[in-house]
Amino acid sequence: MSLPAQIKVYEQDQQSVVIHADPKLEILTAYLKSKPRAIATNPQIKSGVIRSGKGFRVQIYNGNEREEANRLKVDFVKKFPNIKTYLTYIQPQYRVKIGDYTNRADAQKFANQISKEFSPVIVVPDIIEINTFKND
Repeated sequence: MSLPAQIKVYEQDQQSVVIHADPKLEILTAYLKSKPRAIATNPQIKSGVIRSGKGFRVQIYNGNEREEANRLKVDFVKKFPNIKTYLTYIQPQYRVKIGDYTNRADAQKFANQISKEFSPVIVVPDIIEINTFKND
């Protein structure tokens, strides 16, 4: 688990305030600072947001065995390196979930695609990461 980023903000009286934030915020801020004019003047660069919301993921493992959960996650990442994979633990169950789908139909389509290699496969509702940046 990564530690939150620390951002120092100075007021007029020179007393510092430290804000503890998600590390993604620091990456996003650095990116936007490096291209402020390009974003404002280039119509091909689209702005966006990264947020979380209700959606769906494809679950390929639900069980008590940590080693099995890790093995399945590694196997999946080797076969599909560009799809986000999540390993969670809610006592006493480990779960391996795949992707960030905003609708059930897209998640089910992907579940059908991988069902020959991973079994059982189920589409589950989850809080997903929604990235609306068009140029990443």
